[in-house]
Amino acid sequence: MRRIKFILDGCDISFVAEAPEDITLSQLLKQCDRIEPDWCACGLRSFDENKDYSSIDLIFDYDDVKKTDSHVSCRIM
Repeated sequence: MRRIKFILDGCDISFVAEAPEDITLSQLLKQCDRIEPDWCACGLRSFDENKDYSSIDLIFDYDDVKKTDSHVSCRIM
């Protein structure tokens, strides 16, 4: 299964995330609504292949979203 990488971007915090390439916007938004960041989180943007991101923070699936580490600064409801 092919996956896409993207950034959940905020004014004080951002998360590197990935999801199945064929996930629908409706499915993705349903999972995003479950995320409660510890700081402001304002948007979604495309993944920039030219930037060096240390790791994936969130992994989306069709029916779920999970943190890759307990230290990721958000809660999943």
